[in-house]
Amino acid sequence: MESHNELRQRNRKLRSDLDPVQLETAAAALAERILPLPEYQQAQRVAVYFAVNGEIGLNSVIDHALAEGKEIFLPNLDHAALRFSPYFHDQKMRFNRFRLPEPDVDESEMRLPQELDLVLAPLVVFDSYRNRIGMGGGFYDRSFAFRKSPHHRRPVLIGVAHEIQKVDRIVPEEWDVQLDMIVTDQAIYR
Repeated sequence: MESHNELRQRNRKLRSDLDPVQLETAAAALAERILPLPEYQQAQRVAVYFAVNGEIGLNSVIDHALAEGKEIFLPNLDHAALRFSPYFHDQKMRFNRFRLPEPDVDESEMRLPQELDLVLAPLVVFDSYRNRIGMGGGFYDRSFAFRKSPHHRRPVLIGVAHEIQKVDRIVPEEWDVQLDMIVTDQAIYR
């Protein structure tokens, strides 16, 4: 069985080999699966990400959410655990230490993970049992560790990915936080 790092490297390559037309088609198919979900429909505070390096895009979901009056948040990676910065069109942005864009907002405007209703989380590898492997920094697992308790049902954690990122089985680490659902360009895993 491949290690997490081997799976991560292989799937990052698969993802980065997708051409712009494949990326656009996949993002459109993903949005068609996410927008009708009750978990999305009922959420007011939604965390998203900006796609980089072949990640599946959420621009259509972001545009729809903002048009519907939902609050959109992007992860802020300046601490060991994530906090989420409000985002809107024409938002002033800055680059974090990983060269990823984040809203340029005051610390007081950021939200804690517990304050969100829905998180659309990127991933590198997943299985149909809703396990994920991310980029390796542990940000999502540390930030949402409280969700391992049965008393915490919010926010809903949905991993989003290209179907090609799926593997048969991931052996989760003890600190891994299982997702509530995974949505791809081709399927929904609950």
